[in-house]
Amino acid sequence: MMRDLKTHTTLMTILLMAALTGCVSVSKNNHTGADLFAPIKAGPYEVVEQAPDSDWRPVEADNMLVMTLSLAGEERTVVFELLPDLAPGHIANTKALVKQGIFDNTQFYRVIDGFVAQGGPMYEEGSALPDLTEGQLTIPAEFTSALDLGDHYLAFDSEDGFADETGFYKGFAVGRDWSEQSSWLLHCYGVLAAGRANDPDTGGTELYIVNGPAQRYLDRNTTVFGRVIDGMAAIQALKRTQGLSGAVALEDSENVIKQIVVGSQLPPGQRPQLEVMRTDSISFKRLLAARKNRNEDWFLYQHDYIDACGVSIPVRLVE
Repeated sequence: MMRDLKTHTTLMTILLMAALTGCVSVSKNNHTGADLFAPIKAGPYEVVEQAPDSDWRPVEADNMLVMTLSLAGEERTVVFELLPDLAPGHIANTKALVKQGIFDNTQFYRVIDGFVAQGGPMYEEGSALPDLTEGQLTIPAEFTSALDLGDHYLAFDSEDGFADETGFYKGFAVGRDWSEQSSWLLHCYGVLAAGRANDPDTGGTELYIVNGPAQRYLDRNTTVFGRVIDGMAAIQALKRTQGLSGAVALEDSENVIKQIVVGSQLPPGQRPQLEVMRTDSISFKRLLAARKNRNEDWFLYQHDYIDACGVSIPVRLVE
């Protein structure tokens, strides 16, 4: 009995210390219990349709980029949501460059099917550089963040192969490393990141979008700071590189980034009116449960698993 009491006291001490230091064990117990994502009868589409308005949030205009593409003479729009919390330097810098028109009339010059679409201005060694009033062409890397994610974070998967744990934070899939006490955005389909050279601190103007399956081996090797929330069909319509790597053979009229603006630069009536399902909501937890086990009549086998990048975070247009 005394031994059991001592063991219990020791365990409680460990749990208390873990709570104070942000250790993994308490986070997992708080967020990833069996009951939290227990199977439900509804399918994912039903969950989204049934989600109350309180489980959705508007996309802030100042955290939105609106890209206009010219594809074979047709204008297409792509909308991004930015997450300043984990990469504030890249977002502040990108918005400063956007407002100076650095990305306007450039091209997606490297588009590898099932991998990434990369574009923006290319400044070769010895070429003239733009005269910037704000922002920088290259900035220090922000591969990970030590930010305390707090109650907005929903832990999800402790069996991930690339992170100690994955979860969701403010509409984005994130990974966590418990020994380093760090977090980062995952390379899921549609994310926006900064390309770089071998030097880690060379990201800034070469932006890329994951256009195929999750490229998780890139996690913590580049800075991810946003994701496409509308218009991925336009990204998929870009002309592809014919080989496995290298630049696309482009005419001047192909894959053109006609313009990028910050949402707050547009008049209120011209801003895309989009809402994202809150990833700390009951509806999103139900969605995760529905995605882990598809209980609709068509499905004969339930896997009781889905990785964080396999969950499409719902976005809706506000009429």
